[in-house]
Amino acid sequence: MSTPETVNQPVLVEARFLPDGRVQPIAFKWREHTRRVVDHGREWDETLEGTTWHCYLVQTAQRETFELRLDDDEARWVLARAWLNEQGV
Repeated sequence: MSTPETVNQPVLVEARFLPDGRVQPIAFKWREHTRRVVDHGREWDETLEGTTWHCYLVQTAQRETFELRLDDDEARWVLARAWLNEQGV
């Protein structure tokens, strides 16, 4: 895996709401491109500056990895980090 790029930008996320109450991101828009999630990795919770984020590692068809974070209280998503390929945009 390449070195992560710190992003910390709000993003629009399309998500699936599972019957057990979990949220699963399936696509997001960043840098004018919609990126489809093809694989889900680790999930964890993290508290930063008083906000609890549910964090997701996801991978796209281009084999790029992203860390998405969801603030359930505010219903907002942030792209925290990106591991991009050489040609990543």
